[in-house]
Amino acid sequence: MNPIILGSLILAACAPKAQGSSAGQLAMGERAYQKCYSCHALEAGRNDLSGPTLYNIVGRAIAAEPGVDYSPAMRSFAKREQRWDRNLLDKFIADPEGVVPGTSMTFHGIVDPAERAALIAYLKQGRPASR
Repeated sequence: MNPIILGSLILAACAPKAQGSSAGQLAMGERAYQKCYSCHALEAGRNDLSGPTLYNIVGRAIAAEPGVDYSPAMRSFAKREQRWDRNLLDKFIADPEGVVPGTSMTFHGIVDPAERAALIAYLKQGRPASR
Protein backbone atom coordinates (compact mmCIF):
# COMPACT_ATOMS: atom_id res chain seq x y z
CA MET A 1 0.00 0.00 0.00
CA ASN A 2 1.14 3.52 -0.74
CA PRO A 3 2.79 4.98 2.42
CA ILE A 4 0.93 8.28 2.01
CA ILE A 5 -2.44 6.53 1.84
CA LEU A 6 -1.51 4.30 4.78
CA GLY A 7 -0.46 7.33 6.83
CA SER A 8 -3.71 9.12 5.98
CA LEU A 9 -5.75 6.12 7.05
CA ILE A 10 -3.88 5.88 10.34
CA LEU A 11 -4.37 9.60 11.04
CA ALA A 12 -8.05 9.37 10.21
CA ALA A 13 -8.50 6.40 12.53
CA CYS A 14 -6.71 8.17 15.38
CA ALA A 15 -8.40 11.55 14.98
CA PRO A 16 -10.89 12.50 17.69
CA LYS A 17 -14.51 12.04 16.78
CA ALA A 18 -16.38 15.22 15.97
CA GLN A 19 -18.49 16.63 18.75
CA GLY A 20 -22.10 16.35 17.80
CA SER A 21 -24.78 13.81 17.32
CA SER A 22 -25.15 11.29 14.56
CA ALA A 23 -28.40 10.90 12.68
CA GLY A 24 -28.81 7.49 14.31
CA GLN A 25 -28.40 8.91 17.79
CA LEU A 26 -30.90 11.70 17.07
CA ALA A 27 -33.40 9.15 15.74
CA MET A 28 -32.97 7.12 18.92
CA GLY A 29 -33.42 10.32 20.95
CA GLU A 30 -36.61 11.17 19.09
CA ARG A 31 -37.96 7.70 19.88
CA ALA A 32 -37.00 8.13 23.53
CA TYR A 33 -38.77 11.53 23.57
CA GLN A 34 -42.01 9.68 22.82
CA LYS A 35 -41.95 8.69 26.50
CA CYS A 36 -42.00 12.40 27.41
CA TYR A 37 -44.29 14.14 24.96
CA SER A 38 -47.60 13.47 26.70
CA CYS A 39 -46.42 15.73 29.55
CA HIS A 40 -43.66 17.87 27.98
CA ALA A 41 -43.79 19.87 24.75
CA LEU A 42 -40.61 20.64 22.85
CA GLU A 43 -41.69 24.02 21.49
CA ALA A 44 -40.48 27.24 23.12
CA GLY A 45 -42.91 28.68 25.66
CA ARG A 46 -45.40 25.83 25.33
CA ASN A 47 -46.26 25.03 28.93
CA ASP A 48 -49.86 23.92 28.44
CA LEU A 49 -49.16 20.30 29.41
CA SER A 50 -48.61 18.95 32.91
CA GLY A 51 -44.85 19.55 32.72
CA PRO A 52 -42.71 22.40 31.41
CA THR A 53 -41.48 22.58 27.84
CA LEU A 54 -38.21 20.77 27.24
CA TYR A 55 -37.16 23.37 24.69
CA ASN A 56 -33.65 24.58 25.57
CA ILE A 57 -33.61 22.38 28.68
CA VAL A 58 -29.85 21.76 28.42
CA GLY A 59 -28.30 24.74 30.20
CA ARG A 60 -31.61 26.19 31.37
CA ALA A 61 -32.18 27.25 34.97
CA ILE A 62 -34.01 24.62 36.99
CA ALA A 63 -37.68 25.29 37.85
CA ALA A 64 -37.57 28.64 36.06
CA GLU A 65 -39.88 28.16 33.08
CA PRO A 66 -42.55 30.91 33.24
CA GLY A 67 -46.12 29.79 33.86
CA VAL A 68 -45.24 26.40 35.36
CA ASP A 69 -46.39 25.42 38.84
CA TYR A 70 -43.34 23.42 39.97
CA SER A 71 -43.62 21.02 42.89
CA PRO A 72 -42.14 22.09 46.22
CA ALA A 73 -39.54 19.33 45.76
CA MET A 74 -38.42 20.74 42.39
CA ARG A 75 -38.33 24.31 43.72
CA SER A 76 -36.19 23.12 46.65
CA PHE A 77 -33.92 21.22 44.27
CA ALA A 78 -33.51 24.38 42.18
CA LYS A 79 -32.03 26.12 45.22
CA ARG A 80 -29.25 23.48 45.37
CA GLU A 81 -28.66 23.00 41.64
CA GLN A 82 -28.89 26.00 39.36
CA ARG A 83 -28.93 24.59 35.81
CA TRP A 84 -29.76 21.45 33.85
CA ASP A 85 -26.46 20.36 32.37
CA ARG A 86 -26.03 17.08 30.48
CA ASN A 87 -24.73 15.22 33.53
CA LEU A 88 -27.55 16.32 35.83
CA LEU A 89 -30.17 15.62 33.15
CA ASP A 90 -28.70 12.16 32.68
CA LYS A 91 -29.01 11.41 36.40
CA PHE A 92 -32.54 12.84 36.56
CA ILE A 93 -33.77 10.97 33.49
CA ALA A 94 -32.32 7.75 34.92
CA ASP A 95 -34.05 8.16 38.30
CA PRO A 96 -36.25 11.24 38.74
CA GLU A 97 -37.42 10.32 42.24
CA GLY A 98 -33.88 9.48 43.35
CA VAL A 99 -32.54 12.86 42.20
CA VAL A 100 -35.54 14.95 43.30
CA PRO A 101 -37.32 13.08 46.09
CA GLY A 102 -40.97 14.09 46.15
CA THR A 103 -41.04 15.25 42.54
CA SER A 104 -44.52 15.33 41.03
CA MET A 105 -43.18 13.74 37.85
CA THR A 106 -44.46 10.16 37.78
CA PHE A 107 -41.98 8.92 35.18
CA HIS A 108 -39.87 6.03 36.49
CA GLY A 109 -36.78 6.77 34.41
CA ILE A 110 -34.77 5.36 31.51
CA VAL A 111 -32.28 2.66 32.51
CA ASP A 112 -30.24 2.48 29.29
CA PRO A 113 -27.39 5.06 29.31
CA ALA A 114 -27.25 5.13 25.49
CA GLU A 115 -30.96 5.92 25.29
CA ARG A 116 -30.57 8.71 27.86
CA ALA A 117 -27.60 10.16 25.96
CA ALA A 118 -29.58 10.05 22.73
CA LEU A 119 -32.57 11.75 24.38
CA ILE A 120 -30.37 14.52 25.77
CA ALA A 121 -28.71 15.01 22.34
CA TYR A 122 -32.16 15.20 20.76
CA LEU A 123 -33.37 17.73 23.34
CA LYS A 124 -30.18 19.76 22.90
CA GLN A 125 -30.84 20.24 19.21
CA GLY A 126 -34.18 21.93 20.07
CA ARG A 127 -36.27 20.53 17.23
CA PRO A 128 -39.87 19.51 17.88
CA ALA A 129 -40.60 15.82 17.43
CA SER A 130 -42.25 14.80 14.20
CA ARG A 131 -45.46 12.93 14.86
